[in-house]
Amino acid sequence: MNMTIRKQRREGFSFVEAIFTIAIIGIMSSIVVAAISNASRDAHRVMARQQQASVQGALTAWVMAQMRVGNTAQYRGLESVRTSYNSLGNSQLRFKLLIPDPTSSDPSLRAGFLDQTTADHFADYTSNGNQLQTSALYNAQQYLTLPDWQQGDFPRVELVNQ
Repeated sequence: MNMTIRKQRREGFSFVEAIFTIAIIGIMSSIVVAAISNASRDAHRVMARQQQASVQGALTAWVMAQMRVGNTAQYRGLESVRTSYNSLGNSQLRFKLLIPDPTSSDPSLRAGFLDQTTADHFADYTSNGNQLQTSALYNAQQYLTLPDWQQGDFPRVELVNQ
């Protein structure tokens, strides 16, 4: 008798192989989701730093403009500018110094030190007087403050983690 032993062909996965494959796919997808989540958070933090730098530049320009008395050749002392800055009680009031004021007779104050779109974006997200917010700052769980201007220093814009 010539018996041919036929090898049975197995088709598909066994239950253990299927579970193992699903577990590997789950681990890989969680790594991808974590990487995407970190990239998004990093992007918001980069934008928050850029917004801090933008407000700092506007604040520096404001100080320089305040040292000049109108269109005259007279200059105000830095101490006088610091006193008027510190007299404003919170970050939101200090921030308003930087936005365009169409009613001002001074051309630099009329134009402002921040563009109107940026100023409006801060206004839309800021509700606390000492915490300046935008969508990027909110998503990065950070905010900006304009603390008191210390003697012997220059006014600063601080980026604070919530």
